[in-house]
Amino acid sequence: MKKTFAFILAISMVFCLCSCSGNPDNSSSESTDVVVEQVIIDKTEDTTTESSEDATTSENNSSTEKPDESSSAPTSSNTPSGPVGAEKYKNQVVEVDLCDDIVRGYLDATDARNQYYWLSTYSGMKYDYQKVFLDWYFDGSSEYTVHFSEKADFSNSFTVKTKFNDIKNTIFIPGKTYYYKVTGTINSDVLGNGTIKVNDAPVRWISIDKVGNVRDMGGWKAEGGKTVKYGMLYRGRKLESISAEGIATIKQLGLKTELDLRYADQKFQTPGTGMNYEFIESPGQYDNVMKIKPEVFKKSYKRVFELLSDESNYPFYAHCNAGADRTGTFAFIVNGLLGVSYEDLTRDFELTSFSESGKRWRGKGLGGTFGEGDDVMQEDSSNTVAWGRLYKTMMAYGAENDCTTLQESIEHWLLNYIGVKQSQIDSFKSIMLE
Repeated sequence: MKKTFAFILAISMVFCLCSCSGNPDNSSSESTDVVVEQVIIDKTEDTTTESSEDATTSENNSSTEKPDESSSAPTSSNTPSGPVGAEKYKNQVVEVDLCDDIVRGYLDATDARNQYYWLSTYSGMKYDYQKVFLDWYFDGSSEYTVHFSEKADFSNSFTVKTKFNDIKNTIFIPGKTYYYKVTGTINSDVLGNGTIKVNDAPVRWISIDKVGNVRDMGGWKAEGGKTVKYGMLYRGRKLESISAEGIATIKQLGLKTELDLRYADQKFQTPGTGMNYEFIESPGQYDNVMKIKPEVFKKSYKRVFELLSDESNYPFYAHCNAGADRTGTFAFIVNGLLGVSYEDLTRDFELTSFSESGKRWRGKGLGGTFGEGDDVMQEDSSNTVAWGRLYKTMMAYGAENDCTTLQESIEHWLLNYIGVKQSQIDSFKSIMLE
């Protein structure tokens, strides 16, 4: 052994000298030292026994790194084995909050001053997306496909293509659990997989490429302890600029009917969406619904509830230009009829502020808060934003007819001012509440 040791040492020294003389770079010298350390092993005289023990240890380590096949995450038949480096990304359990921290801060604020802080600080910044971060093994692929499904066998799955693990264009529903797996472009190896537990939230943003300010109108608490269903009514911006990717999202969501709530000269059906197009001329917004072309507005909203009372028309996508004012008025009427509180209707309205559609507040926020009488944010030649005034006008109308709540006032207004049938209202509630 000593002779062998001396012989190996001599060879190593020669190798080192040759390397240094051929390339005097310091990094090469450091690399040679590592080689010498790897070659020189002097533990015992019986090197054969050492090799055998090392091999046994290696086999044992390999076997302990295998994924747990009894896991509730997708089975090995759905997640073929991938590279060794991917093993630690298998069968993960991920908990996600679909709202960005900024949106969550606003939603959790319980008083007008704190709500004003979040709105005044972050209005106009874009947070209208679902925020999901996943880990997987990056194998050098040019792009990664993330497969999502509510079922372990990945039936009825949808996919997202991405280069990064910060994913913003998912269509998750709050409170649900999903399975996921990740593949790359090099081969079909699964580079990570597991389950995603989505936190409950009243806000479900949806990313439709080149559209913006899109969210599900479900999730809010309603009458009798019920909740407005997700996946039935969506609100957002106009669709004229939508991309092929955005149209693919519309089809993934299964949207059937488009409600265009704009003025007559803005009427436009975007081709290729696959939705039935309904133009619902909306000549007024906020409290102007009773003042500007009232007969046109009555005709339009009678048609709205003809459509909403028929379950075969769902899901709907309702929009104006920015998805803020005329769409906000629509959301006030529809979700208010379902029994969503004025406070939550206001939250839904003000969420538009966290999108490219920009600042939409209940009032001006004078003195750093919203107070009594602060009913109008903007009223000039470019726009009218009068959320608080809409509420007061509706409540006053209800009071004249012995209504005591916002829900009662809206229902009475629809029945006696617009001309909607009670059977249509009842049908709409049965479809939308759970």
